[in-house]
Amino acid sequence: MIKITGYYQLPGQMPQPVDFAELFDTSFMRRYTHYRSFEKFLAGGHFVIKTQADFEALPETQMDAHVRRTTQFPTWKAMLDTATDIYARRQMLSDKVAEVNDRQD
Repeated sequence: MIKITGYYQLPGQMPQPVDFAELFDTSFMRRYTHYRSFEKFLAGGHFVIKTQADFEALPETQMDAHVRRTTQFPTWKAMLDTATDIYARRQMLSDKVAEVNDRQD
């Protein structure tokens, strides 16, 4: 399995690294794409990605074309932004739940 990371940032906080397997989890991939995992999504585009550098060198025009063909998004940026927003909301919710639990202890 290829480990690809990106970053997300909650308001008022420093950017945090996030593994794309978490960002593009099975729920996201099933809802918005024709694939069950980000790795299968990349394989479906016939991209040869073995390292983070390979992924970062992938031309955005090729990724955009694959995204348009196989997802509900018009561009890679739109897909990434939506996944990041969903992930950040989950993180904020999880932080709030932890805060409430800490207060109850």
